[in-house]
Amino acid sequence: MKDSIFSTEYIFLDQEFSSKERVFSFIASQALKLNLVSNKEALVKGFLDREKEGSTGFEDGFAIPHARIMEIKKSAVFVVRLKSPIDWNSLDGKPTKIAIALMIPEGPSGEEHLTILSSIAMKLLNTDFKRKILSTNSNKEVLELLQQVETKENIASNDKKTSNDGLKIVAITACITGIAHTYMAEEKLLSEVPKMGHSIRIETQGSKGVGTPLKPQEIADADLVIFATDTSVDKTRFAGKKVYQTKVAKAMKDPQGTVKLAIAEATLQKGENPSFQTKNRVSGEKEGVMQHIMAGISYMIPIIVLGGICLAFSIGLAKAIWGPEAGTAGPNDQYKWGILNVMNLVGSAAFAMMIPILGGFIANSIAGRAAIVPAMVGAFLGNNPDNFMPMPGMDAVATPAGFLGAIAAGLLAGYTVKWINTWNVPKTLQAAMPIFFIPIVVGLGIGLLFIYVIGGPIGYVMDQISIGFKNAYNSELGVWAGLGLGMALGAMAGFDMGGPINKIAFVTGSALVTAKIYEPMGAIAAAIPVAPLGMGLTTIIVPKFFDKDTRNLGVAAIIMGCIGISEGAIPFAIRDPKRAVVSNVLGSAVAGGIAGALMVTNAAAHGGPIVAILGAVPYGVETLYFFIAIAAGVATTASVYSFWLLTDAGKPGSVKETHVAYLLSLNSEKKVALADINEKIKTAKVTAKFAVKDAKMKNENADAILFSLSKTLKVLVDKKAMIIEKYKSDVEKAKMAYKEISKLESEFVKTKNEQVKKFVAQNTEDYQTKLSKINSDFKNNKFATNKMQVHQNKSNLLEAKQELKEQKQSSFIQYQTNLRKQFVEKYYQSAK
Repeated sequence: MKDSIFSTEYIFLDQEFSSKERVFSFIASQALKLNLVSNKEALVKGFLDREKEGSTGFEDGFAIPHARIMEIKKSAVFVVRLKSPIDWNSLDGKPTKIAIALMIPEGPSGEEHLTILSSIAMKLLNTDFKRKILSTNSNKEVLELLQQVETKENIASNDKKTSNDGLKIVAITACITGIAHTYMAEEKLLSEVPKMGHSIRIETQGSKGVGTPLKPQEIADADLVIFATDTSVDKTRFAGKKVYQTKVAKAMKDPQGTVKLAIAEATLQKGENPSFQTKNRVSGEKEGVMQHIMAGISYMIPIIVLGGICLAFSIGLAKAIWGPEAGTAGPNDQYKWGILNVMNLVGSAAFAMMIPILGGFIANSIAGRAAIVPAMVGAFLGNNPDNFMPMPGMDAVATPAGFLGAIAAGLLAGYTVKWINTWNVPKTLQAAMPIFFIPIVVGLGIGLLFIYVIGGPIGYVMDQISIGFKNAYNSELGVWAGLGLGMALGAMAGFDMGGPINKIAFVTGSALVTAKIYEPMGAIAAAIPVAPLGMGLTTIIVPKFFDKDTRNLGVAAIIMGCIGISEGAIPFAIRDPKRAVVSNVLGSAVAGGIAGALMVTNAAAHGGPIVAILGAVPYGVETLYFFIAIAAGVATTASVYSFWLLTDAGKPGSVKETHVAYLLSLNSEKKVALADINEKIKTAKVTAKFAVKDAKMKNENADAILFSLSKTLKVLVDKKAMIIEKYKSDVEKAKMAYKEISKLESEFVKTKNEQVKKFVAQNTEDYQTKLSKINSDFKNNKFATNKMQVHQNKSNLLEAKQELKEQKQSSFIQYQTNLRKQFVEKYYQSAK
């Protein structure tokens, strides 16, 4: 097994690169040549995505970047030693000299290598290993060092002599990917904690599974529990124990300091319900509201897909078969138990569950399992306007709270339950809290809030807007009224994709249809599909900004958009609210404005291309106008969103791309430095606290200790101010360098326009030549004698075409990078 992941071909000594991005590009190129990976860009992205979750820079000039993606064909370990150290945002702040890159295929094929790869990471704790790999000039010797990997069992350190008054400590270590830092922290804790006179037992939660799970008796006997984790862990088992949460990097870098802080600051794990203290997967700090919402949306996505597909097919086919006014049960409901109506029932059930699930799992992310029920009840009540008490003077409320109501319910329930969990409840009542008190009190409270407080105002606002639109359309303003109101309705339809604002526009249009005013619904129907179609199209135009799952959601969004279901765009709006929502609103406003100005009518309370295909929009010129409006809106959304993404990222290899990456690295360095200072402040206070306590026990004066502490704190606070000031100065310097050099780059690239055109033409010609040869070879292949061989040949043809296309794109990107290389280097020289 070892020979399959180690090779002298994978070792590259004394290379010259200016950044870790260049190192990743080099590794990916070599891996592609060695047929270890099918896509160079995918591997580079895999490495960079891992870096975004937290730097892989270790200590003493070593980094352990790793990627686990499906494009990797087999596991491999690359070693790249650099002539000149580069910045890697390492734990100790030192530049990196050697990168040991781990490449693992996603899925079962990679599982067998995880133990060895984790052990390689732990090798970096061995001083002799690091010294030899830094000094040798032989690829063979590096290979031998790597192959001396020992897999070890996670064992307790109780065999080491501990003092009688030492604590019994249990710990869990878990990093984001579960490959390296999980086991490095374990190794450090096992090595250093016994020196303090304490015993420790560790459970690792990594990619290879749970390592030596803690036994119930070990937990029961423990004096202290340490969670060195960057991911969520279930703390149910530790109810009633003193627990301390920290980042895995802190335990790895300073295990003894971590234990000291744990002893001083541990808190009691309350209750018997699981308290999932979700941590930010990037920084390890407490998550903000957006991370909790993202946790909820991850559970909602499968429901969106199920409901959207079922509704899209059932409604679309029903109207195609029986006409635009027909339902999925057919004329006179004669096909009530037919497949189309059953699909509609399943889709409707999924959409009814979607909102409560979003609310419930947002609450779960904040406060754990006990918060799910009250949040789901609140979200469910908020999604039915019949549950809202009308305000005085109103007949009924017609607009539900939608997914915004679910977010509100989730946040309210989550933070309320989190607060309740801080109560000092007698132990005898703790078991009853998550079963009786929280569901009844919090659930009833949120339910009453939605029924009596939230629903009425929404209904009142909707009524007033409906009256205003009706009066405007009955006036003689003509085209201008249609343009203005159409843009307003369109923007509302695209703002929250099925939420309250969208529903206000939709209900208004539907109400006016009953009054035989069809223009508003025409504008709304044109705007409704813009958001899902625009988001889906963007994943096709600029796929590099979206992972595989998100691109699949893009396909689902296009299908939903065609049938007039705007909820398909929700995942994109929550994933990237600023850019996605602005793009959706602009595109929807364009579609609504065009349809409104051209007085497109729609007699059905529905939207999307399906209403025109099935005749709700009158056939003829109005149908043409309707599709023009949708096309213009979708083009606006997709082009604005794509351009925004590309502009923010910069062209590959450009000064803009380098500048953005550099600003991010500066910000990351500042955060790490400030976190380190804050940790030192905490440690100083804890150390002083113990020293004062010890002095008092000995009847000694503690004033000197407190004076020393104040001096130390002043120095540290001054350092924080210096770090912030330096960050501001570095950012300003980088901006000035970017402003100057990007202008030179732009002028230079303009002079190379003809050269670029020739390269593109030559590249395209080479691509066409190679493509023709691939097609010719396939046609001339006479060796396929059965269906299986024919199928395999077709599969090979598709793979060859895809690889050729990727090579073409990669070649152009590399050309652009080389074209701008001198300016990137100048930028680095000026910015740094």
